[in-house]
Amino acid sequence: MNIMHRIRLYHAALAVLAILAYLTGELGIVHSWLGYAVAIVITLRLIWALSGNPNVGLMRFYPLFDGLKLSNVFTHPAVTKIFMLGIALNLLATVATGIAMDKGGAIGLANVNVVSMAYADDDKHAENDEGQTEDSYGEGLEDLHEFFANLLLIFVVLHVCYLVLFKRTLAKFMLFVPKKSDKRQE
Repeated sequence: MNIMHRIRLYHAALAVLAILAYLTGELGIVHSWLGYAVAIVITLRLIWALSGNPNVGLMRFYPLFDGLKLSNVFTHPAVTKIFMLGIALNLLATVATGIAMDKGGAIGLANVNVVSMAYADDDKHAENDEGQTEDSYGEGLEDLHEFFANLLLIFVVLHVCYLVLFKRTLAKFMLFVPKKSDKRQE
């Protein structure tokens, strides 16, 4: 299987998991498990990027504006890379805030004692130095999680619209739409 087909499979797995995680936002444990699955797929992708293959490296997300002119502003590779970078950063932020909120509860790590009970602070509603309770941090984290998830959705919609309008061949390939010559062979 060539590298583009592997990227397409990775893309499909990540897209399906991220969409399902977004749609199950109110389903508690299902949402958490899907979030951890997204985290695993991202981790595997980062390991793959560090493998040394330039086709899957992290520079694919870095937009270069060389050759950008008014005449090619809609088809220049920098546009695609801006959308990919926005998706990647918001996906990472969404996953990170989700894991921070869950604290390992969905995967059975919430009750693991890292600090001896004799030294642990038992009061979950204790005020910190600023007078805020720990619960207010959780609410802020939840707001951030939702913000990044909604911003992610905006980037995904822009990315899909851009590909359909200006890079239709690539969009069809990534969405597993067979070429016309493939239909005749079947």
